[in-house]
Amino acid sequence: MSDVRAALYLRLSRDDARLPDESESITSQRLLLTQYAVQHGFQIIGEFADDGFSGTKWERCGFQDMLRIIETGLVNTVLVKDLSRLSRDYLRTGELLEHWFPAHGVRLIAVNDGVDTAVQSAGNDYSPIRAVMDDWYARDISRKVRAAIYARQDAGICTAASLPYGYCRKNGKITMHAESAQHVTEIFDHYLECRNLRITAEQMDKNGIPSPRKGRNGWTSATVRRILQNPAYCGTLLIRVTRKMSYKSDCRIRLPEQDQIAVPVPRIIPDLLFDAVQQLLLENGHAEKQSHWLSGRVMCGVCGSRFIMSQQRLICGGRRRGNGCECRSVLLSGLLAQISDVLTRERLPADAELLPLLVARVLISGSQITVFVRCRKPVIPGNAYV
Repeated sequence: MSDVRAALYLRLSRDDARLPDESESITSQRLLLTQYAVQHGFQIIGEFADDGFSGTKWERCGFQDMLRIIETGLVNTVLVKDLSRLSRDYLRTGELLEHWFPAHGVRLIAVNDGVDTAVQSAGNDYSPIRAVMDDWYARDISRKVRAAIYARQDAGICTAASLPYGYCRKNGKITMHAESAQHVTEIFDHYLECRNLRITAEQMDKNGIPSPRKGRNGWTSATVRRILQNPAYCGTLLIRVTRKMSYKSDCRIRLPEQDQIAVPVPRIIPDLLFDAVQQLLLENGHAEKQSHWLSGRVMCGVCGSRFIMSQQRLICGGRRRGNGCECRSVLLSGLLAQISDVLTRERLPADAELLPLLVARVLISGSQITVFVRCRKPVIPGNAYV
């Protein structure tokens, strides 16, 4: 039995799939790497794939799983088609090649690039240059895609991936969806009458109307609030409201109003009704609710539901809805303290202002809390239960 225990890593992003010079599919990558392993007598321990994930992202499920397997010592060799499959971030590629893989006794082989870190070769010498070019390639594609989208937006074309509840696309044009548009009117009328978000949501459920989330979990106060505060129902849909800080980051910044694009759409709600509802939302305190930066980032590892913040505690949404999940609630202050400890241990700034930018998500499974820090592998801080 060969002492080379290999892991095959396969990746294809959506952008790569559209380009003629990056037409390798997951299937062909698997065939190439499997043949190489068999020809050289390698023992294949596992295969890890990320289909539809950009190489600029660090938090790829297959990639992270591979790193965890490497840490157990089961794998001492990683096979990829070329370095760009591993990463299109030259800093991370360099960190892996020069530090992380050697520290874990791992040999990297990029078949098409002629890179093999176990031998001295010209391919190894050129790997830093390849990493920079792969990074530049991703940057260039991002710039071109953004320019194309902005050109369509400037021409008055709606590029929104999804439309507000009550609208649909027909032959490239935005039109009212008759049934859901009627439900939007009912929501405005009912809230104007009862002045209560929860009662309005319950009434929609009683009427058997599917929620915008395709019926999952039914209607909620937050869903009703988003509809009531959306100015699109008065005939103007705003696009280009935010943009990514970087092609490598999922963090978004809000653009100034003069840079936003207004796309005309069919009116569903009269201005007078919309203004009256906004005034009621403000008077009832419904329009001033500010969500905590952790909202939407804390997931239950037991049932997969998002945690809901209530009275300085985070509660599993599935358990709250009665799905039988036994994951306990978490004290917000305890969780924030654990996150700060993680960042300090990882030599990252733990300032409160920077936490929303550094923490991607938090996974709570039983008594274990895992913090996913942007640009880093997941770190397990311990127990924050009270």
